[in-house]
Parts: sequence; C-alpha cells; structure tokens
Amino acid sequence: VCCVPLGLHTMASTMYSFETAAAKPGEGAPRALVASGAQTEPRYGENNLYSQFARAAKIHPKNDCMGARTDGAFEFESYAVIHANVLEVGSGLAAIGYGHKTHFGMYASNSVGFQTCVLGAFSQGMVCVPIYDTLGENIVQYEVNHAELQVVFAEANKILSVAHVLSACPTLKHVVCFQPLSEVSDEAKAAFGRSACELVDLATLRATGKEKPISPHPPATDDLAFIMYTSGTTGDPKGVMITQKAITVGSSWCAGIDLLPTDRYLSFLPLAHIFATVVEHGLLSVGAAIGFFGGNIKFLSDDILALKPTMFCGVPRVYSRFYEKAHQAIAGQKGMVKKLLTHALKSETAAVAAGKKTIWGWVLAKALGKKLHGGNVRVMISGAAPLPGHVHEFLTAACGCAVLEGYGMTENCANATLAAMGDIRKGHVGPPMPTTEVKLVDVPEMNYTTEANNSGEVCTKGVVNTLGYYKNEEETAKILEGEWLHTGDIGRWNPDGTLSIIDRKKNIFKLSQGEYVAAEKIENVLTKSKFISQLWAYGNSFLPFLVCVVTPDYTELEPYAKEHGWHVDDKVALVAKPEAVKLITDEIIKEAKAAKLKSFEVPKAVHLEGTINDLMQGFSIENDCLTPTFKLKRPQLLKKYQAEVDAMYVSLGEDPTKRA
Repeated sequence: VCCVPLGLHTMASTMYSFETAAAKPGEGAPRALVASGAQTEPRYGENNLYSQFARAAKIHPKNDCMGARTDGAFEFESYAVIHANVLEVGSGLAAIGYGHKTHFGMYASNSVGFQTCVLGAFSQGMVCVPIYDTLGENIVQYEVNHAELQVVFAEANKILSVAHVLSACPTLKHVVCFQPLSEVSDEAKAAFGRSACELVDLATLRATGKEKPISPHPPATDDLAFIMYTSGTTGDPKGVMITQKAITVGSSWCAGIDLLPTDRYLSFLPLAHIFATVVEHGLLSVGAAIGFFGGNIKFLSDDILALKPTMFCGVPRVYSRFYEKAHQAIAGQKGMVKKLLTHALKSETAAVAAGKKTIWGWVLAKALGKKLHGGNVRVMISGAAPLPGHVHEFLTAACGCAVLEGYGMTENCANATLAAMGDIRKGHVGPPMPTTEVKLVDVPEMNYTTEANNSGEVCTKGVVNTLGYYKNEEETAKILEGEWLHTGDIGRWNPDGTLSIIDRKKNIFKLSQGEYVAAEKIENVLTKSKFISQLWAYGNSFLPFLVCVVTPDYTELEPYAKEHGWHVDDKVALVAKPEAVKLITDEIIKEAKAAKLKSFEVPKAVHLEGTINDLMQGFSIENDCLTPTFKLKRPQLLKKYQAEVDAMYVSLGEDPTKRA
C-alpha cells in the first residue's frame, strides 16, 4: 500500500506559531499565527453583522442562503429573498418603537426565522440576548430581567413559558411568535391578555415592516452585538458582552479557514452558543448556504445525508456517534466485505497514528464516510470539549476530509486556537487563530510554569475578547487584565507552536493528606479509554482519595460483554455485573498508568451509570448534570450521585459524612 506522508513525518520542522513579544516574569512569550500579531479588522471591511450580511447578499443575490427540509429535501430561499425578509423584520421592529441599543431576546431553536429576525434586529442597531431553550422558566425570567429585554422572539411551544413569568418581567413589552397565534395555547393568550405585554406573530410584524419600510440603521462598530449568557456550572449565568466588531472580526476570519460561496452547512449546534453563532455568520459573510436541521437529534443523520454539507461543525459526542455508527455498520457486514473494511480501518487508523495517510483512506471515505456525512464534507471542526483520541483518528482515517480540533470560549468569540489544515495529528488544538494572541501565565501552585514545563494558564488577546460581564464588575475583574483574557484553562506549548489543553485551573481541590488534585485533567486522561464515555471524579479535603462515576461507552461495552459471555440486554443490569465494574476499573488503571498519574490521582472505586439518553449520555443537560456546552456541573452531579458516592467511600472503609 502506498503511503502519502501528511502528518508528523513531514511536519516535524513546521512551526505553526511565532512569538510576538518578549516574555515577562511569571509568564511565557505571547504567540500568534504570524509574528506581526493578530488581525484587528473584519476581513470584508464591514464592522457589523447586518452590513456584513448585506454585502454578501449584494454580491450573491441568487445564491441559496437559508433553508429547511420539506418532504425529505431541503428547500432554500436566496440571499435576495432573505435580505428582503430581514429588512421587513427590521422595519417592523422600528415601526413599533424599537431601535438602537434595544435589547431583544431569542427564545427558540435554530431556524431560518431565528437568523432572519436576528439580522433584522441588527439592521436597526439592536442587541441580541439568546435564551437557552432547554433551561426552564427560571432562566427566562432571570435573563429577561437581568438584560432588561423589551422584546422576545419565541416559538409557539415556548410562549406559555414566557406567559408564566410575565408578571415578574416589567421591562418586557412585546413577544413575537414565529408561528401563527392560532398555535398558541388559550392559557398563554389569557396571560398576555391580563398583562401590559403584547403578543404578536412574526407574519404581522413583517407585514407592518413591508407596509412602512424604514431604512436600516446599523449599529456602530463598538456597540454591543450580543449579551450571551454562559450557563455556568454554579450560580447565576453571566452575560458575556460581545461587540459588533468582535463578532464580525471573529466570524469573517473564521479561524483562518477559507469559506466559499459554494459551501453548505447544517445548522444544529444551538445558536445560543458562540461556536455556532460565529460559524454561521462567517458562512453568511461569503454567500454560503445554511440548512437547518429538523429539530430532533435522533434524525440528525437523515438531515446530514439530505443536505450533503461541505463543512461540518460538531461537539465530541456527535463525532462519537459517527464512530459508533461506522463500527455498527462494519459489524453488520458479512464475509469478505466485513474483512476488507475491518482491515482497511485498522490499517488506516494505524497510519494516521503514525502521521500518514494511505490509499485505504480513499476506500473508507467511499464506503463509510459518505454514509456518515453525505460525501461532500471538506472539513470537520470539533469544539466545546476534548475530542477523544480514538475518535479523532477514526474520523481522519474514514471520513476523507480534514478533521480539526479547536479551542475557544464565549468570552473570546470562540476565537483562540484551531489545528491547521493538513495537520492530522491528535492531542492538540492547533496554533492561535488569525484574530488572537495567546500567552501562558505561570500557575506555580499547580506546577505549571514556562520554565518547568512550558505550561500555564491560557490567556488570549484580541479585538474578539469580551468587554466583560454585563452588570458584573466583580466577575469581570477576575477574567480581564488589561487587554488579556484569563481563560482558567491550563495549556502547554508544543515544540511546533501548537497548543494542548491539559488541565483546568478552577477544578482543583486538596485531599485530606494535603495533595492537590486537578479533577479535569484526571477526567480527560481516563476518558481516553474507548470503554469510557463520561467520567466524573470526586474527592474533598476531608477524605484521602478519589472515587468516580462512569457512563460506559455502550457501543464498546456491549459487544465486549457478548464476546465474553456476560451480556444482558438491560443496561442497568449490565453495568451492575462484577465483570463490567472490573473492566472499567482495569481501564482506569491502564489509562492512569499510561499518563503517569500519581497514585492519589487514580479513583479507588467506580460506580457505573446504566440509564442513558438518546445521545447515550448518563450525564446530560436534561438531568442537570451538564451545561449546554457539555461541561460537568459538579455540584449537581454530587447531588444526583450522593448515595452512590457515600456507598463507594463506605466500601473503602471511609466515613462519607466527612464532606467539604
């Protein structure tokens, strides 16, 4: 088999980032994609999202802009049509008294209407406040009041949730329903009838705008574009203030990827998150097409195959489903086809691990990749959480496209680092994006310093950084130091100028013997096992060691159990078997040894979760154990698993009432 070297071998001498200034005491030198520093102006010259979109609509009026599936196929409206709809929404809002710096909420899932209304409001200089559509009425009330929202756009099935908090939201004057009001419940209509807040539908708002057109009044470059609330693992959400310039610079440069007017993208990552927001506005800046998924994650694969996107962005759990689906497909084959695909995947995965690509990659792209993503994807991007190494290698081996892992956060418009096109290696998140400089600040209490190990807290600098947290100077002061944003993540510079995220500064605690433990580092190490999907490590200052709760990867666990004769169909019964506990315990020990974890960093007992959702998660947004960006909510996890944690400590001879 002919090997085409694309990875470590040819890239050994490649330098991906460069120092932009000298190091200061207690920190490493800042680095950027080029030695001259980061980009500070939007790529296409427009300093606000509406004008950036309008430019693309003028250049590409006939291009497909946004669409959704109808009777199985996607149907699109052109940039010219969407632009006209955007202007109607903006004029309608202006006609009822809203304009420059008015705060409006978006309480809806991804749709053509969502982006049309956002751009329409931006055309009149308004400020968008996305509301997480999975977090309940208390979050709606909190964000409406905290951000002083005057108007909220909402889906018909969410109008009742808004109605329930109307009496506690005095700033709210209008709620615009995407669907006809006939789809709103009588209970909700009655609540609006008793309040000073008016309920209208989008068709009426647009009709008003069409009848009374008002010229766009776009925001200034330094005006706010978004107050985007981070869900947080504890306490109330914090409103991240993002300027129009920050989001136009971040989206137009799109991490250095050259977006094309011919690109097609599937919108399913929530638009209440910065990752999806930046990507979609980047695509809208070049005349690309965005197809919106049907709203049910169970049928995401159908949406992908119907659209055949050229660019795909996802979170690790979605890519793990690709991995699982491909292995299930191979297992379902027979005879020579099964042997050929098994050999091809094993050979190509080994080649990728060695930094190479072979002809087997082409075979797999046709046999597996096309069935996963439609066959047209040229780049896959993963963010929000670490991508498991075995999944990264599988995607690179089987999907026939670039697979890039990135790093960022709401506070820097998801603009921090992204792996370079052509770099097929796992284990890093690439060099700084064109819009950002990155430096590492020493964290000596965790033994992360430039001098000792080229590591430290990741700090970013650029016009993409937040202005701070809305109405929260105390929390703002904790993250902003001059032009630098402190992320709270621990990174390590690799010799080639790429960055690896290795720990989390905040998730550190002391065990009873005085040893410091970084929970996130341990969790990232142990979830490298193909048998472990999710892992939460727990300990406190009154106990001498860790315990953990694990959601197994059932696509790996169940075939293994069948092969070894101890499988049962019920997952709760399966994970209760001693063989399952021993397997996961052995995997924990194996991964800990490979990563050279210290003895006190290795959990001494494990509880296996047998109840999972459609995404095969035991820890989920629905059970309040994950944030919408898939970060562990540790206090909530402890509350859910307190009895299991106590039982594990009792089994180890400890008193579980010793709690921090």
